[in-house]
Parts: sequence; C-alpha cells; structure tokens
Amino acid sequence: MATTTFYTHITDPVSFTCRLTQKVYKSGASVLIWLEDESSMSRFDQALWSFQATSFIPHEIWSPQQPQLIAGQLVLLAHGTDLPTIQKDWVVINLADVYWCDAPQIPERVLELVSTDLDEIAAARQRFRTYRDAGFIIEHHDMRTQK
Repeated sequence: MATTTFYTHITDPVSFTCRLTQKVYKSGASVLIWLEDESSMSRFDQALWSFQATSFIPHEIWSPQQPQLIAGQLVLLAHGTDLPTIQKDWVVINLADVYWCDAPQIPERVLELVSTDLDEIAAARQRFRTYRDAGFIIEHHDMRTQK
C-alpha cells in the first residue's frame, strides 16, 4: 500500500529537501522531485549543485519530450502536469500543488514537505485528507520536535 509522509514546520525547505534527497538516494532508491514550475525547478537544480562542497547529488531535469526513462538509480527533477513514467519503488518528493493519488502511476512512497507558512499548512491539511481518502497510509513528522 502507498504511504505518504508529511514533514511539517520546515524552516529551511530548500536545505531540508536537499538533505532528504541525499538520504533517499543514498538508501538506493530513485527519486522524483516534483516542483511547481520551471523557475522553481531551475532554483532547486542549482541548490542540488551547491548543497555541499564535499558531495554531489547526481540528478537530471526531465521533460515530456524525453523518451521513456532508462533503468537504474536516478534523481529526476520535473514540473508541470505531464508525469514521467516511474516504477512503484521510486520515492516522490512533492514540492508542487499536485496530488499523487490522482497520478497514473502511484509510487510506494510520497514525501510531502510543508514549511511554516500558514497558507502552505492549510493546503497540506487538504492534501492530507485527500491522500487519506484515497487509501494511502499517512505518516507525519513535525520538524519542530526534531534536531
């Protein structure tokens, strides 16, 4: 069954997402980072390049004009309404206002990141209900209590 994990009250979303991407990638999983638009995708691409001076998170930018994805461990950045073809064992980090329970391919894990912005928290509550109603297992990590 698909699981959605909500990380809430994140004070530095870009840095947190880079660390989370690195952790998931190092675990051996492929990662799709879904962003709101091309501008946010470009900014996050730069963040991954400069995240740590001593390490690099290999990643690619996906576009709908690309052929089917090749096999192997990947980190993909994408945006928009066209979804790349992914396998169930991929991890999706959702930084956009889309619901993965409506996607044609449902991954086993969707990670939802929520900052301290009140509008973002309200939108996350709606996403939480939508995922729960779609049958996802829901996990929650309040980052105010994490070190």
